[in-house]
Amino acid sequence: MLSSTSSQAGSSVIEVLVAMALFLLIVPAIIFGLITSRDGQPQSENRFEATLLLRESVEATRVMREGGWSTFAQNGEFHPVVSGSVWSLQPGSELVGNFTRTITISDVRRDAAGNIVDAGGELDPSTKKVVSRVSWIQPRESQVSATLYVTRFLGNTVQVDSQVAEFNQGEYDQTVVTSEAGGAVTLEPNTKGQWCAPSLSQTTFDIPINNPAKTIWATEGHVYVGAGNNTNSTTDSYAHMLVTGGDPPSSSLHGKLRGYQTNDVFGEGNWGYIATTNDDKEVVIINHNQYSDPGQQVYQEAGYFNTGYRFWLWNVNDTNDAQALFTMGNRGYVAANNYIYVFDLSSKSGSRPQIGSRINFANSGDTAGQIYGRVVGGETFLFIAVQGSTPEELKILNVTNPNNSSQWRVVGDINIEPNGCSSLESGKAVYVNPAGTRAFISSTNDSIFKEFVTVNTANKSAPSVVGGTMSYPVCNDGGGYESGGMDPEQSVVVGTLENRAILVGVDAPGGPNSEEYQVLDLTNEAHPQYCGGLHVDAGIRGISSVKEADGDAYSYIITNDQAQDLQIIQGGPDGNYLESGTYTSGIFDAGVESAFYALQASPELPVNTTLQFQVALADPVAGSCQNAVYEFVGPDKTSTTYFSATGGSLPTDTDGVGYENPARCARYKAYLTSSNYSATPKIFDVTMTYAP
Repeated sequence: MLSSTSSQAGSSVIEVLVAMALFLLIVPAIIFGLITSRDGQPQSENRFEATLLLRESVEATRVMREGGWSTFAQNGEFHPVVSGSVWSLQPGSELVGNFTRTITISDVRRDAAGNIVDAGGELDPSTKKVVSRVSWIQPRESQVSATLYVTRFLGNTVQVDSQVAEFNQGEYDQTVVTSEAGGAVTLEPNTKGQWCAPSLSQTTFDIPINNPAKTIWATEGHVYVGAGNNTNSTTDSYAHMLVTGGDPPSSSLHGKLRGYQTNDVFGEGNWGYIATTNDDKEVVIINHNQYSDPGQQVYQEAGYFNTGYRFWLWNVNDTNDAQALFTMGNRGYVAANNYIYVFDLSSKSGSRPQIGSRINFANSGDTAGQIYGRVVGGETFLFIAVQGSTPEELKILNVTNPNNSSQWRVVGDINIEPNGCSSLESGKAVYVNPAGTRAFISSTNDSIFKEFVTVNTANKSAPSVVGGTMSYPVCNDGGGYESGGMDPEQSVVVGTLENRAILVGVDAPGGPNSEEYQVLDLTNEAHPQYCGGLHVDAGIRGISSVKEADGDAYSYIITNDQAQDLQIIQGGPDGNYLESGTYTSGIFDAGVESAFYALQASPELPVNTTLQFQVALADPVAGSCQNAVYEFVGPDKTSTTYFSATGGSLPTDTDGVGYENPARCARYKAYLTSSNYSATPKIFDVTMTYAP
C-alpha cells in the first residue's frame, strides 16, 4: 500500500510539469497569432504603398538620368520632386505620409578585370550606384529598397575626321593629307636625299686647322676631326665643328687642340678624345667648354690616359702609339700595338686609371684598324678590326669584368681572308649592329678577294661569314662585296632599317678609276649589291654618318683635298616615301565634360608599314581647350604605349593631372612608319566616341 501511494504521487507531479510546459509553449504562440492577426492587414498595406513609392523613385531616377549625366551624377542623399512633368532631385530625404523616402547616389569602383568591388580598385567615373529606400515605423519598423547601377552610356556622340578639311585642322610632321577617298593621311613623299642616289651638298668646308684631316667621328650637330702629321706645338691635332640644320647645312668651328699627332678620334657632347703618338699620353681628353686660348679657339686639355703598365716590380712606359679609340659609358678603350687597354672615365680630369690588365688581341707589331663596342645581354664586347700579320681580321673581346676569368679576354675571332688567297690580313674598319649579332668588316683592296663582308656574331665565340668564307684557290667566292679598284679606308652601316652600308677610300695603286664613295644594299647581307656612288678623286680618308631626330641623314667625309676637306653627302631611305612621320589632330571641344569611350580608325597597311595611335584628353584652361595641356598616352595611360592601327578603348583617369577621362578637350596623334619605302600606311578616318 505504501509503495503504491508514492508511485501515484510521483506521477501527479510529472503530469503537472508537462501541463505547465505545454502552457508556456502554446500561450505565446496564441498571443503572437492574435497580435499578428491584428497588425497583418496594416503592415501589408504599408508594404504595398512603400513598394509603389519605391517604383516611383526608380522610374524618376531613370528619367532624371536621361535628362543629363552632369546634373545627375552627384554623390549624396536626395529625394525626387516633380514639377509638372519634370522630375528633379532635391537634397535630403522626404516624408510621404508615414513613409520616409531616400535616394542615395555613390561612386563605383572596379578591379583590374572591370568587376565592381566594394573597396580598392579604381574609380569608374562613368558609373554611379543608386540605392532607393522607403521605410516606415508603424506597426513595425520596416523598409523596401532597390539598387541600380547607372552609366553615362546613353545616346553616345561621335567626332569624325575623314575629309581633307577635317584632317587639315591638325598638324603634320613628315606626313601629308591627300584627297584619296575624300581625305587620307599618309607619309610625306621622299624629296630628300637617298642613300643610293648620293650627291654632294652645295656646301663644302675647309676645316680651319693647319694639319691634314685624318680621322672623323660625328653625332647629330657635331663633327669631330683628328689631324696631324707631326707633333709641333703650333700644329692642330683636333677640331670640333658645330653643324646646324638647313639645306644645305652650315658648319662652324667650336674649338681645336694643338700639339699631338692624332690617329683616331671620338666625341660625345662636352668631351672629345684623341688617340695620339705621345708616349706619355696615348689618349688625350678635351673639355669642349674650356679654352686655354679663347682668341684662337684652342681648347683646354682636361685629362689623359697613359698605356704604361706594371711588370713585376717595375712600371713600364709603353712607347707604342695609340691606333684606335672608343668610349662607352664610364669607360674608354684604346688599342696600342697589339694590346687593348681599358681606362676609367667616371671623371675626365687628370691621369685616368687603367681598369684590369691589358688584353693581347694580336701578334706583336699588329694594330687595330678600328674598335667598336656594344653591350649585349648585360655584357660588354669589343669588336676589333685587326691589321698586320695576325690571320684573323676580326677579334671579339669580352671586357665586362676584369675579375672574371671567363671574361676580360678574346672570346672569338675569324679569318675572312683564307690562307693562300692573300697575305694582306688587313681589317680596316668594323661596325656592329645594336643587337651585336652582325659585324661589317672592310679590308685592304686585293684583286682576288672581296673587300667588304658581313659576319654573323650572334655566337661571339664562333663568328662566321654570312654567305660562307672565301675558299682557296677561288678566293672570290663565298659572301661579301668586291669594291673594284677602290682601296677601302673605312666603312659604315647607315641604318639597320634602310639596309645600307657605305664604303669609302682611295683608288688602289695600278687599279681602275673606281668611285671612292660606294653605297651598298644589304638586303641580301650575304652578297651586298652596289646601288650608288660618287667620284671623289682626291680620295676619302674617313666617314661618319648621322641620322638626325627629324629624319634627315648625312654622311660626313674627310678628303685629301685640304681646301675642302670636310664634305657632306645627304642620304636617306631609297623610295617614294619617308620612313616615319606623325599626324596630330586638331583640338576637339566637347562643350561639357564627357566620357570618351573609344578611338576607332580605318587604315590601309601595306606590307612593312605600321600605324599606331596615342590619345590626349584634358581639362580646359581658362575655359578654353586651346589653352589645355595635352599629354599623349596609350592604353596604360603612359607615353610609352600605343593603341593599335584600328584604335581601342580609352582608359579613365580622374587624378587631376595630365591625361583625364572624363574630359572636355581631346586630340589624337598617329605614328606612321614604313620600311618598305615604296609604300605608306594610310588613315582614311578616325572616330572618337564620347558621351556628355
